Amino acid sequence: MKPYLHPVGRGFHFQWNLDSSVGKGGANSSHTDVSYIQWYYTLAAANPKTPEDRKTIYRRVRVTGVCTGTDDDPLVASIIAQQLALNHPQVDGRIDVAHGTGKIGTTAFFVLRLRARLADMHPEAWPRLDLIPTCPDLVVEAVREAIPRLTS
Repeated sequence: MKPYLHPVGRGFHFQWNLDSSVGKGGANSSHTDVSYIQWYYTLAAANPKTPEDRKTIYRRVRVTGVCTGTDDDPLVASIIAQQLALNHPQVDGRIDVAHGTGKIGTTAFFVLRLRARLADMHPEAWPRLDLIPTCPDLVVEAVREAIPRLTS
């Protein structure tokens, strides 16, 4: 998990990006990245704005830092359900690292679309995910490592 500046108009939006892909057929090599995405789905499962049919799917996700990348993994099922619901241009059950303009055609990379929903769920804490009480330890570490520090 790493900071990413997404170009928007003449400026930028601060985002959290991945170090490697997560989900179906993804690298799933970073426990922090996987924990971040799993945590997002646990938050979405409890969010009143999430439709009940998707909450049922999302509730199966646990923050373990591990994703098998197969169809029977609850994280893969959650990613597919949300990609379908958002009419994402690539419904593949995988969340790729955002790069370049941050878009696939005219649509933002899926990881950036999740950011918008996470920011909406916790506007008082965004982008300081570590201030959200349920934030997984690995995500807390990644956020705090990204905070600039003064050196003497």
